[in-house]
Amino acid sequence: MIVRLLILFLFLYLVLLLVYSFLFRGRRGRGGRGSAALPGEEMVLDPQCQVYVPKVDALERGGHYFCSEECAQKFLAR
Repeated sequence: MIVRLLILFLFLYLVLLLVYSFLFRGRRGRGGRGSAALPGEEMVLDPQCQVYVPKVDALERGGHYFCSEECAQKFLAR
C-alpha cells in the first residue's frame, strides 16, 4: 500500500514537472536557457516593457534590445 502511494506521488511529481517546464520554456523568446542570468553576464533593458534581459538572449532591433519579438514590434511601431 505504501509503495503504491510512493509510486503515485512520484508519478504526479514528474507530470507536474513536465507541465511546468512545458509552460515556461521559451517564454523569453530564443536562447532556451530559462530566465536566470549567469553571474557576471551583461544585462540589457527592454525599452518597451522595462525588463532586464541577458544580452545573449535579447533580440536586437534598431539599436535596441528586446525580450521578445512582440515588444520589439510594439516599440518600433511608435
